[in-house]
Amino acid sequence: MRPPRRVTLAAALIGVAVLLPTTAWYLTGSADARRRAASVTAAAELAFRQDLEHEAALLGTRLDDLRRQESSRPFFHYQTLYRDPRGAAQGLAVTPSPLAAGTSDALIWAHFQIDETGLVTLPTVSERFPELSSDADFAAFCSLLAELQNAVMLEADFAGGTADDEQVLTLTEREWQQIRRADTVYATITGRPATASAGGAGAAGGLGQVAIRVRPLVWKTMVLGSGPTLAALREVYTPAGIVLQGFAVSSPVVQERVGMSSLAPRFSPGPPSLTAAALVTDTGWILEADLERALAPSRAAAVATVRDFRFDFALTAAAILLAATAVLWILLQTDRLARQRAHFAAAAAHELRTPIAGLQLHAEMLAEGLGDPGQRAHYAAIVSSEAARLGRVVANMLDLSRLERGAQLANPVPGELGEAVARLVERARPRLEDAGVVLELALEPGLPTASFDADALHQILDNLLDNAEKHTRSVAERRVRVSVRRSGDRLAVEVRDNGPGVPRGRHRDLFRPFTRRADAPRMPGLGLGLALARGLARAQGGELVVAPEDGPGAAFVLQLPPARQW
Repeated sequence: MRPPRRVTLAAALIGVAVLLPTTAWYLTGSADARRRAASVTAAAELAFRQDLEHEAALLGTRLDDLRRQESSRPFFHYQTLYRDPRGAAQGLAVTPSPLAAGTSDALIWAHFQIDETGLVTLPTVSERFPELSSDADFAAFCSLLAELQNAVMLEADFAGGTADDEQVLTLTEREWQQIRRADTVYATITGRPATASAGGAGAAGGLGQVAIRVRPLVWKTMVLGSGPTLAALREVYTPAGIVLQGFAVSSPVVQERVGMSSLAPRFSPGPPSLTAAALVTDTGWILEADLERALAPSRAAAVATVRDFRFDFALTAAAILLAATAVLWILLQTDRLARQRAHFAAAAAHELRTPIAGLQLHAEMLAEGLGDPGQRAHYAAIVSSEAARLGRVVANMLDLSRLERGAQLANPVPGELGEAVARLVERARPRLEDAGVVLELALEPGLPTASFDADALHQILDNLLDNAEKHTRSVAERRVRVSVRRSGDRLAVEVRDNGPGVPRGRHRDLFRPFTRRADAPRMPGLGLGLALARGLARAQGGELVVAPEDGPGAAFVLQLPPARQW
């Protein structure tokens, strides 16, 4: 059945009132959730890059401090044995270089020098000088020297620093020759032949001035056998030629120090292979880190932000839809109740008017002596029948009202159900037989005592028999059968007719107030009998159901519990 126009209009208005705000909320809320999610990711990325730049700045400061410190180192420290021209000793007094025992800073891998002849030397004491070195030192020295000797980035045109930044050390020719002769002393001690430059020194007694120009250290990348290495190099201009000095940075030590950071950056010469990088001062090297891995928690939080909004929206939208559905259901129920009230009013007027009219007619005939005097008993019987009918209608209305208010209409007590049903059937037999119905009764022998209320049982059977009488009027041979039997652990009273029956899909609706069968418009009644009968059955601890169809007609079964055995 189509809903009334006003319900359809109300449903449309509720749909618009629900859909428009929820759609607008979803669109704006989704945009806001995405914006907040992007903000979370962007803030995390900015913080990560700032932290990486901070780490690079700290490392750059450390390296620059190291470079400035090493730039102030005298050029002659790169000799294994040297003579300090600023010393007080006269003559050739040599001493081991401060670098002879190795580097004092963990960041420095090695100091080295490339002299004017292209020979790579290290200030580390080695070459089996037992007083100052060991076999392990010598092996390390040979390995390091081989790597430096094979370096591919030691261009002959190297230019480090500028003339404005260089330091100028003025020595006497004697001091210069003594510095040069220190190499000869070392060669003599170690049994190594002296270089040509060392052996070709001028006269020891020269008094001229010698200017040694030392440029500051600058960062360069050297490619050694073990890979790229960061080095600080400088040029030293001497009368013998240009000497290249410097130190190589220990990449593993740097990596170990920066690796302790939560960013887990990597120290490399570039170009960057990861997603975030920061330049380490002017070294040309970078700290790079995996931005995507670092942002994984933030991206997960961003996804959670959008997911949480959608979850909240779904819950709220579901609640709104449920509320709207409830409002529509209330409207439909209100409309249904209004139609039921209208139908009830019309049916009640008809149901009451018919017996009242019969009562009035036959009462007047009896009062005024009209009609056939020999039919006065029949007129009186009609008056009694119509009064009983009127009483049943009023009783059904009152009892249903009391049931809906929760009043107790039954007081079940132990009794013989078969005998009670037999008495009620015999009481109803004249009325049904006068209507042309053949009424049959079947009682199963040996039935146990049941728990029931006699008045409620009477009212239930009256309604079921009245219902059967109405719905067999279209049948030529009208029959109603009442039987009492066991049904599992209960007792069953069945009322079966041979009418058109009840469609299976209508079984549940029959027990609702004001609901009638498909042929109800042609039948008298208010649609209260079955609803009241089920209510009275349940008030006794029983049930009233429609029996499965195993033949023509309809069958209603009243199930009652047996009496308790104490």
